[in-house]
Amino acid sequence: MKKLLKLLPLLVAIFGAVALWSCSDDDDKTIKSDELPAAAQQFLATYYPGVKIASATKDGSSYDVTLANGHSVDFNLQGEWTDVEAPLGETIPSGFYPFAIDSYISSLPLTTGINEISKTFGGGYEVETVAGLELLFNAQGDYLGIDN
Repeated sequence: MKKLLKLLPLLVAIFGAVALWSCSDDDDKTIKSDELPAAAQQFLATYYPGVKIASATKDGSSYDVTLANGHSVDFNLQGEWTDVEAPLGETIPSGFYPFAIDSYISSLPLTTGINEISKTFGGGYEVETVAGLELLFNAQGDYLGIDN
């Protein structure tokens, strides 16, 4: 029993190291901003003019960009945005998703804008407001319901 107790810290350390190693993103590669697809570079220039890129990474299926202002934008391999997120309490820029979403959001009480927007597999949008409300919209920007 004493031998087991002496080996316990070593076993915990080994299992912890294996767990960390297996969860690491080995395929993430840091890239330069000019290595982003042209569509991603154009998106950033249009909706975040003058904001520097703090970091950009590429994995097998996407590009992840963090901007100096704390916003983050994910792109697919073609350079189309898939997710745009602002720091807590801040709003993302508008104009790259259907205007109907902004119209609906502005009609809600106590809502001050969109904190995050993601494209869904069905072509719609998942939206989180600054107030923390999570909403679903179709591809045209029509309100579908609350995201649980």
